[in-house]
Amino acid sequence: MRWLSLWLCVILTGQSALAQETLTNDPRLQTRITVWLKMEPLRETLRIISKQTGVPLRCQDALQHHKVSVFVENRPAGEILTQLASLFRYAWRKDGEGYVLYVPDETRLQEESVLRAAREARVRALRDVIRFAREAIKNEGEVSKLFTDDSDSQASAPFSEWNRRAVYRMRPWHALREYAQRLEDPSDLPCSDQVMLALLAKMPPQAERGLLNGQLVGFSTRPALGVYPMPADIVAPRHIRGFEWDESSLEPRPAQQEPTLWGIWIRHAEGSGYLECRVFGFPENKSQGEPALHRDFGRFVYDSRSYLRDHRWLAHWQAWATPQNEWEKRIPERALTERDDRPKPQFPSYVAERYSSNDTINSADLLEWFAWSTRLPVMSESFRTDMTSIRATNLNAPRDVLRQLADTAWVRLTDTGYVLRRVQFYWERRVVELPEDWLRPLEQRFAQQRWLDLEDYVALAGRMNNAQADYYNPEGIGIRGITVRFPVQPLIDNLRGFRFLASLSAAQRHLLLSEEWIPAERLTLPQRQRFQEALGDYLPPPERLMVVDFPYLFSDDSQRRVFGYASYTSTKELPIAARAAFRLRFYRERPLWYRIYSEDEPIQDYHLSLPHKGEVRPEQERMVIEAVLRDLKASPSARPQVVCCQGYTLELQAPPAQRKIYYIFQQRAEPTDVRTLEAKLKELEKPSESAVPQNGDWNMLHPKMHRL
Repeated sequence: MRWLSLWLCVILTGQSALAQETLTNDPRLQTRITVWLKMEPLRETLRIISKQTGVPLRCQDALQHHKVSVFVENRPAGEILTQLASLFRYAWRKDGEGYVLYVPDETRLQEESVLRAAREARVRALRDVIRFAREAIKNEGEVSKLFTDDSDSQASAPFSEWNRRAVYRMRPWHALREYAQRLEDPSDLPCSDQVMLALLAKMPPQAERGLLNGQLVGFSTRPALGVYPMPADIVAPRHIRGFEWDESSLEPRPAQQEPTLWGIWIRHAEGSGYLECRVFGFPENKSQGEPALHRDFGRFVYDSRSYLRDHRWLAHWQAWATPQNEWEKRIPERALTERDDRPKPQFPSYVAERYSSNDTINSADLLEWFAWSTRLPVMSESFRTDMTSIRATNLNAPRDVLRQLADTAWVRLTDTGYVLRRVQFYWERRVVELPEDWLRPLEQRFAQQRWLDLEDYVALAGRMNNAQADYYNPEGIGIRGITVRFPVQPLIDNLRGFRFLASLSAAQRHLLLSEEWIPAERLTLPQRQRFQEALGDYLPPPERLMVVDFPYLFSDDSQRRVFGYASYTSTKELPIAARAAFRLRFYRERPLWYRIYSEDEPIQDYHLSLPHKGEVRPEQERMVIEAVLRDLKASPSARPQVVCCQGYTLELQAPPAQRKIYYIFQQRAEPTDVRTLEAKLKELEKPSESAVPQNGDWNMLHPKMHRL
């Protein structure tokens, strides 16, 4: 395979040399220019260079949204353009008085080939994961010791070895009844991930074929139609068993008694390289009241990229990259700390997702720092999903910074001194990348008004294709993410609802302002399809998984994700839906909770009430503020905030009792202080006629948020 990659390098190098000769011979492109652009569409990058040189430059339409970061100072324009083409493996050709950047056939064919190979690799990897799961539950003893060590000596191992070790480290045999019965501590009962892997080992051939073909596979102790019976030797995971009181530790622990009714959905996220599951169960009910539904989630991430090891396009990029042992003589040891000619780059503050940290930045931000602190010319393809953390980064050591940037990219140091960076497996990121034309207006609007309008999210969701929508689902975003400067979590949590709203006409959206139910029979056929998608969950409800012939208590997962908690509701209290319909309701800004924090890390949240459940009772807010003041006195370095929210609920229903509510709320934290809280406490002690508002008070239209 080495000779194939070298052959490919020769062909592409020849194309690059031809482009360089064409551009070098143009005297207009001998002008020295400075290009300092971060996360810029290729179309706009060429427009800026064209403006500086007077030479018309453009790219093929298919390339205009590809993003690049260019940090180059005082270099010939022709040299910059040549390096740009070299980075992408593209080429230049004459276009009247100017030039056009295009994709050579060889590059296009190789990228199409590696995308096909990546899809095949995910299926091959999943087959191996199933095989290793079967192997693992049969070899709990000596073999488990071999594969549960922390050794990283896997570089020369077979490409499937990482998945073998990952499966064994999960210890799927913990989900076998024979093993679970030997446990003394119920806290050691299996988690949902272990149960999922054990089921992979036990599932029948038909279920395996369905999973490999992208079908949803279910197992249950009382299976519904199309669901497989739960194998008798698989035990329920600990998180759906409920809890019992441990007299020795005086703390709750997972119940030892297994639910008689429980089940699990398993799905292969084909485009993302992981298995996911959702588990439902009804713990044994000792109080004789309605049983409560317990839910849990699981995920197993496997490696499929190693299966592309022999693909010649991957081999080409590995050969293209400069070995790190050659960097020392070309990358300075220490960074510049001050420059008179260019301000020091400041790392932007991105709006953190629910599961991300505040020290996460885009790799383009760190690359800009590297270019500024070394004066080296730098280019990189850029993605909003290409993130890195600076928590432990030594910014004064350029070689360390570049090594960090090379963790997820191929880096080449050229003979002319350029540092070129190509994101590894860029062909997968391109499929789900959102164009800057979509994102930047939202960032600008959020910076101005600190909220986004409903129509902003609706328009963004309506533009997304199915691959992008699947990437930004609530279950998958936790292991990937995106760097944007506006709240992206409302989009993630409510994406199917937004896509339904995007399918409506202007007249239909205007009807939503009435906040009345709109019959679904008025929808067109494509709109009804979006309605049905929005009405369903990401994975089906328990009634589709198992026979549930009794009323039960449940809490709304969507409500818990948005507000941090949710109360229980009985299924017998749900009203019967006479017809399929939908409505949108608005709730104006109000306090959601108080928070105390120290060094930007939350210490404690003090919930008031859900914004769509009515006004906060004065006595409730008084108790919360008293608790905040008491804890602030105990932690003098802590600071208080009040977190406010406003937004909508999108409600959908269909006979006989199918309902779905999307909680489309945005939050913002405002700093406060002890004096303000004490004043608020005194105000709450006074009786007020407006303490309990009329029913419609929370449904007042907001001039910004309510535009459709």
